[in-house]
Order: sequence, then C-alpha cells, then structure tokens
Amino acid sequence: MTTAQKLVRCTWTAAGAGLYRVRRWTLRLVISCLVSAIWTMSPSGLTSAQPAAIQRSAHDQSQDAPGRLAPGAIGGVVKDGSGSVVAGAIVTLETAASTGQRATIADEAGSFHFSAVEPGTYKIAITASGFAVWTAGDVVVGSGGNPPLVSAVLQLASVSSTVDVTLPPQELAAEQVKAEEKQRLLGVFPHFFVTYEPNPAPLTAAQKFQLGWKTITDPIALLGTGISAGIEQARNQYPEFGQGMEGYGKRFGARYADRVSGVFIGHVLTQSVFHQDPRYFYKRTGSFGKRVLYAIGTAFVSKGDNGHWQPDYSDVIGGLAAGEISTLYYPHSSRTELRLFHNVLEGFGGRAANHLLEQFVLSKVTIHKPKTAAISSQPILREGTPVSLISVEDLSSKTEESAGPITFVLASDIQVGGAIVAKAGAQAGGHASYAYGPAGGSTAIRVALERVHLKVGDADVPLRSSRLRGGDGALEYRRLENTGRIAIVLYVAADVPLPLVR
Repeated sequence: MTTAQKLVRCTWTAAGAGLYRVRRWTLRLVISCLVSAIWTMSPSGLTSAQPAAIQRSAHDQSQDAPGRLAPGAIGGVVKDGSGSVVAGAIVTLETAASTGQRATIADEAGSFHFSAVEPGTYKIAITASGFAVWTAGDVVVGSGGNPPLVSAVLQLASVSSTVDVTLPPQELAAEQVKAEEKQRLLGVFPHFFVTYEPNPAPLTAAQKFQLGWKTITDPIALLGTGISAGIEQARNQYPEFGQGMEGYGKRFGARYADRVSGVFIGHVLTQSVFHQDPRYFYKRTGSFGKRVLYAIGTAFVSKGDNGHWQPDYSDVIGGLAAGEISTLYYPHSSRTELRLFHNVLEGFGGRAANHLLEQFVLSKVTIHKPKTAAISSQPILREGTPVSLISVEDLSSKTEESAGPITFVLASDIQVGGAIVAKAGAQAGGHASYAYGPAGGSTAIRVALERVHLKVGDADVPLRSSRLRGGDGALEYRRLENTGRIAIVLYVAADVPLPLVR
C-alpha cells in the first residue's frame, strides 16, 4: 500500500469517527498511520520489506511453472552363488515399456552404476560368461534422493551357446599391401618389400606374389634392366652373347631373368612354401647400436607368418635355387665350382648391407609411407584390448538365408592413457551367418561372425575373437533379457593409431 493510500485511509477513518469532533483516539489513529507511512518510505523499511516481496514472487513462480522431477540413479553389485564378485558382467537397463535401453559393465569390484536416470520403472538384465541371465523387473527410480541398490546373484548356466568369430588377417594385410605398393625411393624407384607398420599383418601366398609381380613389372624396373644390359654390352661382359641388337637382347633377357628368378624363386615362392614373410620390418625404436644389430641379425632370420622369428632358410634355399636356374641361360664360362657357396655368402652379406641401408638411409628418402607408420606421437589402441559389444538386432528370427551385415553397439567406454577414445554406444559392424543345431536338448542358433570392425573417430579398428593372435576363435556369448540380442567380448586385432585426444 502506498503512502498516499495510507493517508487517505487514515483520513476517512477519522472522518467516520466524527467530522467536527476531534477526539483523543482519532488523533492517535492519525498519528499512528502517519508514522507507519513514514517508516515504509525510510531505507530501513524498504530493506526489510524487499526479501518478503522476493520470496512471494519466487513462491508465485513456483506455483505457476509446471513441476519437473529431478533425475535419479541406479547402482548395485554383481556376485555369484559363492559370494564372489563378478567383474565384467554386462548390465542393461531398459524401461518397462521397452522404449529405450542402456548398458554398462561391472567393474573389478562387481559394481555398476547408471546416472541421470529419469524417474520411472525399469527392468535390469545382467549377463556374464558362464552364468545364466539375471533379471529384475519393476525397479522404481525416484527423483533424486537415495538411488535403489540392486544386489544380483548370478547362477551358473546349464547350457551355453558358442559363437565363432573370425577376422581374416588377409583383409588387414590387403590394406597394408596397398600402402606398400605406393612406396618409392625418391618418389621414383619401387620400394615395395619394406613395411613401416608397427605390427603388420602376415601376408597370404597370393599377396606375396602380388608384391613380387608388382616389382618385376614396374616400368622403372624394366628401365633399370635395360640400362644394366647396356653397361654389360659396353664392357663386353659375357662375350659369348656377342654384340649388336642380338647381343643386347641376350644380355637384357639374362638380366631380366635374374630379376624374375630372384624375386619369385629366391624370394616369394620359398617364402610362401615355408610360411615366412619376404618383407623387411623397419625398426622405429631403440638405440643406434640396437638398431644396427637388428638390421644385421635380420639377414640371418626371417619373421614367420605366425609372428615368430625363424632361421632364414627361405632366402638361403631360394637364393641357391635362383642361382642354379641362372646357369641355364648364362654362358658356361661364367660358371664356377664354388658358385653355390659364393651365392650363400653373398646372400647373407647382401641382405645385411641392404637392411642397414633400409634402417638408416632409405627410410629417409622413401615417400608415400603409411601415415600410421609416420606418426609416432599418436595414442595407440593396442592389440588385444577387450571390446564389449551388444548386438543391435534381435537374432532370434534370423535364418541361414538372412546372413549378411550385423551391427553392434559398444557396451562400455574404451580408454587409452586415461582418456576415453570410444564412448559406449559407438557402432561396430561385420558380416554374420546363422545356423541352427541342438544344444542341451533344444534348438539353438549358432552365429558365425567375420570382418568385424569398430569405428573410433576416423580410425577403423579390426576386431577378432581371441586376445592373442592365432588363438582359439571360439568364445561364449549371452542373450540379453530373453531376446535375440547378444552380448559378446572381442579383441582389437592390431595396434591402431588414433587421432590425438584433446
């Protein structure tokens, strides 16, 4: 009420008591009204009145705005029948109306937690390898407050299904071979039999021959053979070949035959037969002395397709075979009794010298090296890192005829160096085929997966079924919440450099 209104009210009150009779109580009333009005206008009065007005305004606004409940949370612990915690269990949270699903993984203490859960009723399903699926319905989440704590006790599964997951290594190797076919010294000379990848995939026999064919048919290789033949003719080497175009043609043919037999017989064919890799594996780390010893040592050993170093019998046998074949087209006078012995020694010495050049010189003048090999400061998603996945599709309705692409979502975050590089919900895809067979007296679906890849930013991460390369490809999977969706753990198949994490 304003000061003027109070004065008017006091005046009319006094008038009501008697317009011409001024009594003592009327004067008191007027004085009281005046004092109240003056106090209201003073700074102290204004200060004391303001909070009450603000409180009323906030109260009025809270009454007018529609109510919205704050989100809550759900947590719990997963244990087995003996009371031991079950780490790595996949926990899925789904609304009672099945309108949405979230998933997480129990940590090393068996604990799990879902934050920012809208108030409502939910279903929880927990799956772990070797255990039956544990479910809880009608889990009520309130607004804020104390979150419901779920205590899950998993029972051993009576029947388990298996899934065979295979990642053909030739798919990863094919991508690496494409990059190697672009490598050239000074941008001109082919440089295909060197890999700068930190962990290259083993080559198939076809891929080894592909590199060999690319080498011998390269225009620069043919030009180099022609120049060498011309130099030999100018020096009149192998005079039995004669001079003129005929002599040049013989020398060119002999030199080119040397190149073909050296690549295919001395390098590719024997490496394919003995399952050894024909490439030089560039060493990017270590001291100068260690890298020198590595370059010389790899003249005597070769990396097998199984990833282990082995005696380099492929190059030795291949070099001897190529040398013997060359006696068929070189003049008899060029053959010596110690030719085989010389070839072996020259082979070791030549490979040692070449590897030293590769390690310290040629790597600096090679262009079109793979970007993954050129960047050393990038975070690396290491081979063998576990990746927990949940299938997007319901597989219960699949048949053998519906084989084709399959999509998974990441069930938990992937971290590298303490930073999250892939968040739960990221997609992975592959190819699946389906078959049905008896399992524990019932018919169960068997899923075979291959070529499974996870997308991490711009990086394509290949996955396989075992932690170790060449390990058993069979592992268990679990269905989620009595549906055809499955939960599975795969492993990163090779070191993958990732974009810098900011």
